[in-house]
Amino acid sequence: MFRGASTLNMDQKGRFAVPAKYREELTERCAGQFILTVNVINTGDRCLWLYPQDEWENVERKVVQLPSFDGRAQALKRLLIGYATDCDLSSAGRVRVSAPLREFAGLEKRIVLIGQGNKFEIWDEAVWQMKLPDWLSQPEDRQLSIELESLSL
Repeated sequence: MFRGASTLNMDQKGRFAVPAKYREELTERCAGQFILTVNVINTGDRCLWLYPQDEWENVERKVVQLPSFDGRAQALKRLLIGYATDCDLSSAGRVRVSAPLREFAGLEKRIVLIGQGNKFEIWDEAVWQMKLPDWLSQPEDRQLSIELESLSL
């Protein structure tokens, strides 16, 4: 399980070091093989998703099975699979983010890596800091889905 938030530096080539606490697990679990793609749930949230290879295979299998004649399903496929990029954990423990993905998410030098259980989100630090207050606020008119209403933490 990937959890927690780490603020990291990304170099000019788009590389960042994966926090040491995850490196061994990722090397054992997926031989340092990742898939990096775009967030498709809320296109206003321009972040990236970093999946270990084994987890990505499950996601991709589900997405490919979506109906071809459904416009929303096609849009999901175009973005999620279309932007999917193979990445390797280097011997120095770094992952390289391609230029098109850096551009999509507006990534600059400082990024935030957020554990999401089965994957990581990668945010530009300035965007993360701008959106965080909104996520922390709880407007009364915000309704929860049925699944969230039944969740007991």
